[in-house]
Amino acid sequence: MVQRFLWHAKHLNSDALNPFFITALLDMNASLILQDEAGAYLCVTGLPDCWKISDTAAPSDRNIFGESIAATISAAKLRAQETGRNETLEILFDENRVFEFRVLVFFSGSAHRQIIITIIDRTDERRREKVLQSLLRDVSHRSKNLLAIIQSIVTQTSQYTDSIDAYVQKLRGRIFSLSRSQDLVTDSGWRGAFVQELLVQQVSAYMPGGQELVAFEGDNLLLSPNASMHLGLAFHELLINAINFGTFLAAGDLIRISCTVVDRNGTRHLRIDWNEPVNPRFQTVSLERQIPVRRLGTAILERVVPASVSGLAEYSISPLNVHYGLTFPAEAANFN
Repeated sequence: MVQRFLWHAKHLNSDALNPFFITALLDMNASLILQDEAGAYLCVTGLPDCWKISDTAAPSDRNIFGESIAATISAAKLRAQETGRNETLEILFDENRVFEFRVLVFFSGSAHRQIIITIIDRTDERRREKVLQSLLRDVSHRSKNLLAIIQSIVTQTSQYTDSIDAYVQKLRGRIFSLSRSQDLVTDSGWRGAFVQELLVQQVSAYMPGGQELVAFEGDNLLLSPNASMHLGLAFHELLINAINFGTFLAAGDLIRISCTVVDRNGTRHLRIDWNEPVNPRFQTVSLERQIPVRRLGTAILERVVPASVSGLAEYSISPLNVHYGLTFPAEAANFN
């Protein structure tokens, strides 16, 4: 049991201490009601502005708080008198305000029981709790989505890799790509990421100082978190292929990536095009020998990425260039 006592300097009396207690209560945004054993009001201070004391009638639970709240308070006072324990209630005044009522029964100096009701406005706290709960649910949902993406990548990587070493290398690169896209999404407050940011981030990770070899054109749109993660993964696959085979390094041209909003049957879609020039020296080598190696990321580019954004993709390699096109609806992208 918590010991309740009050210590004060001998030269101070209750009259000197009263302003201290009242000021402390008001600073805590708390209200105090003192009643006798029968429920008659003896003192009220700091009553919330949503309740008023009548100028014409003696204050009571009913005429201050209304029938419903008064009945709840009366029941709590009876329980406190019977058990000797404090009662705590949470009262919803309307859809926007929440108050905590604490009922305490104590004995005054004359051995008469008196009742203290403390009212504390908990509106801001409950609002913060709701926001936090919403954020936690959102984080849980996004974490599950991210795990689903990783599971899909693990499966696709294992199906199209011939050795453990190659599997580990490719999986590590793809997970790293996701983590960098996730950084952009997190930094934006979970709004998503811009198309050009996703591209620049992948280029800077694998080609430091090589931004001049890649040109972005068109609309730099903000994508949803899901679309951001998968488009970043597509850029990763295309860039790794370009680096591994070096087709654009001596081609005398840039890799050009464009982003445009297009109309498909009256519905807005986003169109991403990757156009990569092929190094002329590769044109002298049998194209059939190059295609199988370069298309190791086909499952990711042609199936995983478009399926995740409800879109369509095409991936082609010719003696002159490598082209990847991705089209998906505005609803899946969630861009404005």
